[in-house]
Amino acid sequence: MKWHQPILRHGLSIASSLWFFSNLGFWLVLLIAITPFKAVPFSGFQRHVITPLAHTLYRLAVRINSFWMRQVVGIELMVEGKVPSHHNPIVISNHQSWFDIPLVQDVISARGPILQFLIKRELVWVPIIGWICLVLNFPRLKRSGSADARAYDLAAINHAANELERRPGALFIFAEGTRFTPAKSATQASPYLGLLRPKISGFSAIVKQAPPDTPIIDLTLSYAAGSANFWRCLHGGTPSVRIKVDVFQASEVTDVANWLDRRWRAKSDWLQAQIAQS
Repeated sequence: MKWHQPILRHGLSIASSLWFFSNLGFWLVLLIAITPFKAVPFSGFQRHVITPLAHTLYRLAVRINSFWMRQVVGIELMVEGKVPSHHNPIVISNHQSWFDIPLVQDVISARGPILQFLIKRELVWVPIIGWICLVLNFPRLKRSGSADARAYDLAAINHAANELERRPGALFIFAEGTRFTPAKSATQASPYLGLLRPKISGFSAIVKQAPPDTPIIDLTLSYAAGSANFWRCLHGGTPSVRIKVDVFQASEVTDVANWLDRRWRAKSDWLQAQIAQS
């Protein structure tokens, strides 16, 4: 009966995909329904009614997906450290899989602020996920590498950082800019085992604009108990994921390049320790 096992695993991955996207699609319809009210010219109405309502819908979507991930798929999420209570933290993380996103949302947004992703502009055309990013007005970046694109992206990041004080939300960035693969690591000649080189400019712009007492929540995600492959995670091929939470303040980051280097070396050491224990 071993031939049944692959069928069951792929069946659960398909069911998980349908669950996640159906759940997001349901809440997207409600978010779109309240979008016209953003045009009401009363800042108090926006601040006290529309924004809290939109964020509540976001959290409900996160909690439902988290329920499926934990209770149906059976993934154990082991969090080391404590997430501080704050309306406008900065959140950074290593990036290994598309599955990172529901994990980070579970840790940060299930009962805390929503995550405001820095996304590529092209992502808004991705059904459901991109549309949610568009409706919630997440900062959109070009990331093409040209001088004009870099200037555009820096202006978008500065604007998002300035908004930290005016509206609740955790400004979230995958500092590596893309998902880790051994091939990308080799191309970069990355000095960090299991990590790509962090990008300095975006994070630097965020920290410079943030109030000094803004928490920086640094997450390190480890799939050492299995695989970071998104499809495998959907059927429980990775039975547990460990997340390490380190918290700092923006005022502590005086030299961004040096700070990121020290953090990435600490992350690398922790990730290697998880592999050794698995």
